[in-house]
This record gives sequence, structure tokens and C-alpha cells, in this order.
Amino acid sequence: MSAAKQAEQLKLGDDLASVISNETTVKVLVYLVDRAGSPTEIGEALGIPTPNASHHAKKLTRLGLVELLEKQEIRGAIKHIYRAVVRPIFETEEWGRLSLSERQRYSAWIIRMILADAAQSLNAEVFDEYPTRHLSRVPLLVDDKGLDEVAEVQKRALEEIFEIEATSAKRRLQSGEDGMHMLAAMMCFPLPGPAEGVVLEAHRESSRAH
Repeated sequence: MSAAKQAEQLKLGDDLASVISNETTVKVLVYLVDRAGSPTEIGEALGIPTPNASHHAKKLTRLGLVELLEKQEIRGAIKHIYRAVVRPIFETEEWGRLSLSERQRYSAWIIRMILADAAQSLNAEVFDEYPTRHLSRVPLLVDDKGLDEVAEVQKRALEEIFEIEATSAKRRLQSGEDGMHMLAAMMCFPLPGPAEGVVLEAHRESSRAH
């Protein structure tokens, strides 16, 4: 991982408890990672009053996780546009210092976001537009160390995904291509018992899902 990427993660990790302690702060941060926006736009998207959205955007700005991108004067009023400057990625040590309820609150919000994104893509009939897209569901039976190893594999994959995004940005600058919005999501987590249903894995010819 690059030094800059490590710095981003450490910076967010230092302020993790302050962010996770409030669900609305988490939602505003995730929104501003995806796009720039004003408190009014944030409030409309998240279903919260504009003053509340402004409060949480300013809180994230004080923590150095969000920046004031620009000020626009519209009919005599000043519109503040915010954008996240780091991705919400947490190191294991920082994540472990949170309570179980705090970790669950954040995880539940992220999972809801993933499901909403997937539903939007399916409804727009673009989810399966590219035959190279990946989709897999693979229940496993491992020991504690096995869970750690799977999580480490996914962490390395995430770091490579960030590098791919950076390389893609350079290519788009040269080619002038607009690019496409996409979502990459990975999860590994314990289950209370054996998984129900069949194994769907993208890399087996008998049950290919990509």
C-alpha cells in the first residue's frame, strides 16, 4: 500500500470512535465519499433536516475527514459544498477498540447501502450488462485463523482495487473517456450455523455467476 493510502487510513482510524459514535455522522461521511454535496442535498438524500446535515458535515470537517470544496452564492445565500477527503476504511486495531454495538451500527448501514446499490443497478438493468462482472456467495467452514486469513486476502484485494482505480484515472485523462460508476463490495463474517441454500461461486464452471 502506498504511504499516502496508509496515512489516509491512519488519519481516519484516529478519529474512528468520534465518527462511529453517531449513526448520522456515519451516513453523512459515506454520502460525501460517494459524491460532493451541500447540507441541503445531504439532508434530502438521508431524510434529515438541513441544519443537522450541516452540523455533521462541519464535525467531519473539523476531524479532517471532509473538506469544504467550494462556496456558491445563490440568490444572496451561500451554498457550502463538502466532499470527503478519505475513504471510511478502518484498521483492525482501531475497529477492535469499538464496542460491539458500535461496530454493528456501522456494518448494518454499509450492508444497507450495498443492497440499495445492487437494487438500483438491477432495476436499471445494468447489473449484468458486462459479462466480466463478478458475483459470488461461498459459505466456508474454517477455524479462527482461517477467518483471519480470508480477511487478509480481501484486504490485499481492496488495496489492489484502489491501485486499479488510480491507474484507470490516468488512462481516462489521456483518452478523455468519461468512465463508469461501479461498486466493489467484499465481506467475510461468521454465521451462527451452516448456511442455507447452495454455493454460488463465480470461479466454478458448474455454477458460474460472472
